[in-house]
Amino acid sequence: MLDLIPDAFRQVDNRFLEPACGSGNFLVEILARKLGRVSSIRHQVQGAYEHYLLRAVASLYGIDIYPDNVTEARSRMQHVVNEHYLLDANTWVPTEGFVLALEEVLVTNIVCADTLNDAERIVFTEYVPGPRGTFARTRSPLVEPEQDLFYTPPTPLPAVHYSDLAKPVRP
Repeated sequence: MLDLIPDAFRQVDNRFLEPACGSGNFLVEILARKLGRVSSIRHQVQGAYEHYLLRAVASLYGIDIYPDNVTEARSRMQHVVNEHYLLDANTWVPTEGFVLALEEVLVTNIVCADTLNDAERIVFTEYVPGPRGTFARTRSPLVEPEQDLFYTPPTPLPAVHYSDLAKPVRP
């Protein structure tokens, strides 16, 4: 099925949502195709390389009703990223900030919920890549609430370097 949309993988930031992700079969294949666009030859500085890897992961969203499936999908996606890193950039060791950021992105973007019955309660973190390895983050509901006179859109959090994504947000 993914072969029918080859243009969707030209940019690592193109977003995908799998509303019933199961153990992550589609997400893993989408991620592998996105990672094919990220190489240590193209991104010769480790920080830039890690930022692009995270950009590929941060643009994927998955929902499943079963916690075991969510755990497995996250684990499989983490494995795909780690394998890509090991095979492509074998002279580098992933930084601690990258490892923690990868875990954080997977926890916020692969969630346990019922897409059909709880769509209005599902909230993802939208990661918008910025300059020099940064991401701006916004909590984004799956379904936009009705906008009335008192509606306030989510406020973006300050942009942070990817190595700080897993650190608690200070008010």
